[in-house]
Order: sequence, then C-alpha cells, then structure tokens
Amino acid sequence: MSAHEYEFPKTTKTQFILAALGGLFPPLLVLFLVARLFFGIQSELIDDPVVEQKPEAAAVAPANESADDDESAESADGEDDSE
Repeated sequence: MSAHEYEFPKTTKTQFILAALGGLFPPLLVLFLVARLFFGIQSELIDDPVVEQKPEAAAVAPANESADDDESAESADGEDDSE
C-alpha cells in the first residue's frame, strides 16, 4: 500500500491564505520589534531640544564661588589658631 492509494482532501483557497499569513506573521513581528528597539535606542541618544543648557560662563561661576568658600574657610581656620 502506497500513499497514492489514499485520497487526501484538497486544500481550499481560504486554508492556503491562512497558512501563508500564519507563516509570514512571525518574521514580520520580529522585524517590527527589532526596528522598534533600534529606533528606541537611537531616540535616547538625541539631545532633548526643550532642555536649555547653561552657557559656559554660568557653568564656571560655581567653581569660582567654591574658591571663595575655600578662602573664607582658611581665614576662619587661621582665626582659631591665633587664640
């Protein structure tokens, strides 16, 4: 007995279309998720234009203030030693 002796039901158009769509769905889902991951990482690397960054002069100003604090700390230490 060979397989040719059995009659197999014919595949309908609806079954073929469903099988083709079912076979294409997983690869398309993977491509979508990889693209979403890529663009998500890429968007994190772009600076936010809404956030204003301080100019260099404003960024340097706190460093000058800390130097003044050091001088005042040294003068306060010097007064304690003189007593």
